[in-house]
Amino acid sequence: MNTRKILGFSVGPIATAVFGAVTIPLIAWAFTPEDVGRLNMLQIVVSFSVLLFSLGLDQAYVREYHESLDHAALLKSCFLPGMILLAIIAVPSLVMSEMLSEALFGASVSLYYWITLACAIAAFISRFLSLILRMQERALAFSMSQVIPKAIFVLLLGLIVLVDLPREFLELQFTLLASTVAVLLIFVWNTRRQWMPALGASIDAPRLRALLRYSVPLNFAGVAYWGLSATSALALRSFSSFRELGIYSVAMSVGGLAMIFQSIFSVIWAPVAYKWVAIGADMSRVDRVARQVLAVVCSIFVMFGMLSWLIDYVLPSQYTEVKYLVLCSIAQPLLYTLSEVTGVGINITRHTMLSLWSTLAALIANLGFNLLLVPGLGASGAVVANALAYLVFFVARTESSAHVWRKFPRVKLYFFTTAAVSMSVLTVVLGPTIGPRSSLIWLAALPVTIWAFRNEGRAVVHILQRESRRRKGSREN
Repeated sequence: MNTRKILGFSVGPIATAVFGAVTIPLIAWAFTPEDVGRLNMLQIVVSFSVLLFSLGLDQAYVREYHESLDHAALLKSCFLPGMILLAIIAVPSLVMSEMLSEALFGASVSLYYWITLACAIAAFISRFLSLILRMQERALAFSMSQVIPKAIFVLLLGLIVLVDLPREFLELQFTLLASTVAVLLIFVWNTRRQWMPALGASIDAPRLRALLRYSVPLNFAGVAYWGLSATSALALRSFSSFRELGIYSVAMSVGGLAMIFQSIFSVIWAPVAYKWVAIGADMSRVDRVARQVLAVVCSIFVMFGMLSWLIDYVLPSQYTEVKYLVLCSIAQPLLYTLSEVTGVGINITRHTMLSLWSTLAALIANLGFNLLLVPGLGASGAVVANALAYLVFFVARTESSAHVWRKFPRVKLYFFTTAAVSMSVLTVVLGPTIGPRSSLIWLAALPVTIWAFRNEGRAVVHILQRESRRRKGSREN
């Protein structure tokens, strides 16, 4: 993948983060923490639906794309089983809409559930259509499909504030539904030349069984991963209040700015790694990528730690503890991204059950930490539990990959990730007591980080210089 395509894929996550930076304070100022908590529950349900009903076949599509001769048949084989299952479950669930709405949002309003279901269906279809753009490396189209719905979400929120419309959960739901449907329509148009042939493609039963053998363990792993991601929010819903859930949601949203790195890297990494396997490349190059990603992860931890005090100037006073919680919040996207590199051997060797066991180990840890911490500490306990669980997740995936694929150096990986998570937990625990001095601790970690990753820094500079010379030579020619 060349630099131009990498930059094209980067446009979406960067622009999305910019809109996210606008969205977070806009929601925080316009809506109550309780409604922010309900919005988090809505997003959890939608993400769970996509993970559950995809049956892991979305990942099978990515894994088999470069080795498949009939992309239309592959798309249909991967999409249709989950869509049928979703329809079978969705229709009868409407009968219980009031009960489900009460369980999710604390209010027996059928409309809440109907909108949630519509969001889930649109997101499910969009997931598979987005993979077409991703695997064809249509970088700019993929990025624009991410940016436009975020822009619509921000514009509708702004309209609610400016026109002084009711600022309740229903308005938040309609806003999310509009942005979700918008991205679906964009994907439908941009991939029409690919999904239309798939309508008439035939499904080969033995091929589908092979896909399911690969994907079903990944589906269980995906559901377990959803549980890992959602456990803290569900624990707050069960053992605390919607207010604490709202504070947690805002902290995770601010920490989600680290998703820029995860989004860019995840889109690029899987196709590149599988292409290396397909052409028989020397896979020791993965070690170098792991060190470079570790350097970025540690740098992001340090930068957030140094600058988190700025959050007080953006959010209202009821979110004052967010500046401390955000350090644990960024652990989720950063450790997941690093595990994508160190755990790549699991998918390369097709030992996908190890993904399930790794996620289950982290899920069990998360459940234990949440049961221990959330009843007494609320949102603070939830973010700490989440960070510790993702450290378990990272170690489990890394060790599994080293066991079934190839041995690679891991001491530096474990030392720096453990140090970063430990400092984040201390920031959450001691931050309210020591105040701004917590940022000074992270400032002291900056020169250590620069020194520890000086070789990776030189490598990045070398790559940029080489690319600059290449472009200069191209212009002269």
